[in-house]
Amino acid sequence: MGGVSPKAALRREFLARRNALPHREQLDQAIREAAVLLEAYRQADQVLFYLSGGSEPDTWALLDLALREGKKAFAPRCLDGEGSMAFYRVASQEELVPGRFGLWEPDPARCPLAGDVTGALCLVPGLAFDREGFRLGYGKGYYDRFLAGHSVRTVGLCYGDLLVPRLPRGPYDRQVSCLVTEGGVRLF
Repeated sequence: MGGVSPKAALRREFLARRNALPHREQLDQAIREAAVLLEAYRQADQVLFYLSGGSEPDTWALLDLALREGKKAFAPRCLDGEGSMAFYRVASQEELVPGRFGLWEPDPARCPLAGDVTGALCLVPGLAFDREGFRLGYGKGYYDRFLAGHSVRTVGLCYGDLLVPRLPRGPYDRQVSCLVTEGGVRLF
């Protein structure tokens, strides 16, 4: 009975592939350089960050840059184990605390809950992305739920080795509007 779902098997495969990538610091730098050249980034007053962990493309240097540039930076906090999250404004990395899933999150005692984020730039995490802008997330649906309820401009950050022709997708999966790899930018 039951077995491993196709997405679960893909998650394990892509995580192993991402963990094995050499020279991630150089790849991260190339992704970062391409991301900050995006018109959407340059025009953004508000940026919704995921706070990278493990072998994800690094967002910490982007967060620091956005803060230095005077952009309003926000980071997510998981509100429950059922896929609900909210973004909080972050003024420095010192306002972050260990949270769910081993990720850093804003301290709600120090960081205000985001108000209207309509039109903000949202960096979206993923284990892999496909050539149509769909992603393979981590399986809890946090970002898909958030994106379904907010009108934001979405940018996926992905290593080129994890960009595939097509990923399985469901009715709740959301396409990003732009994908940045170390090899450049792809708009959807």
